[in-house]
Amino acid sequence: MKTFVPLICFFAWLLFHSSLSAQDPALRVNLDRAYEQWRAAILAQDARAWAAAITQYRQVVTRNLIVSQRQPFPQAVFAVPLDPPEISGLRLLEAQAVGETAHLLYFGKVNMGGDPGQIPESVLMLKFFYERGAWRFDSSKILKILEQPEIVQQIKSGGRLEFLDYPEFTPPGTAPTVPPLCGIPENMAGCTLQSYGYETKMRINGFDCPVMADHAEKFFVIGGLKNGANDVTLTVKPTDIPAGEERLLQVDFFVLAGKAQKAPVRVFHYESKDAATSSPLKLPVIINEDVLSKGR
Repeated sequence: MKTFVPLICFFAWLLFHSSLSAQDPALRVNLDRAYEQWRAAILAQDARAWAAAITQYRQVVTRNLIVSQRQPFPQAVFAVPLDPPEISGLRLLEAQAVGETAHLLYFGKVNMGGDPGQIPESVLMLKFFYERGAWRFDSSKILKILEQPEIVQQIKSGGRLEFLDYPEFTPPGTAPTVPPLCGIPENMAGCTLQSYGYETKMRINGFDCPVMADHAEKFFVIGGLKNGANDVTLTVKPTDIPAGEERLLQVDFFVLAGKAQKAPVRVFHYESKDAATSSPLKLPVIINEDVLSKGR
């Protein structure tokens, strides 16, 4: 029987955390406290307190992004001009935990340092992970809802908030895997990925990029691009598209000089409109003096 005790304890813990909801005052208190600890660290520009208050995942993701831009870490953490919002004047919509993840949803004018008279009402989502024996703040997201009048009506009517049942308003249950630490890049680089009619996963030199589907985005390449051959792999899955529309999978890499007066150099270009695009697809991204001087 002793063999089953750890499993029983684990499932009891999981059931407990999965059942916590907006009606559980202890959860809200713990999450509020975790957020305020992180907020206080940001306002005080206290790197040690910031590292203790934030999740390990977000700490590494933030560090990698800063290092990939050749900025000093952790000093650059506090260079963001926006203030972390005060939540005491906002209305709580939900405090929910699922597994090792949780969130707080607040409604009101989320002030991040601007003129209060110019701030629209929105929903503030604060995300948390349970790690090292406590809830720790991970990240925040402001959801602009003025263009969704049905959600505004639900919130202001005081009735049941049906939109909270949507998947995007439910914690995922499992925290993401902490990525490895990147080094200072040999070539600071950016990427533009356009993925219309495809779901695309990209991996660059061992670092995963966000999955893209029917979307386009520009982002810094974590760890930059190496001199010589780079390991760039796409996993591509065609998605349904409306009749008459065209697919487009386009990838561009740019080496960034880091100087305002010098334009980025495009060092690689790929595009496809074929529904039968091979997958996985390895891209021959090679950096050398010829590519850097002439571009692509």
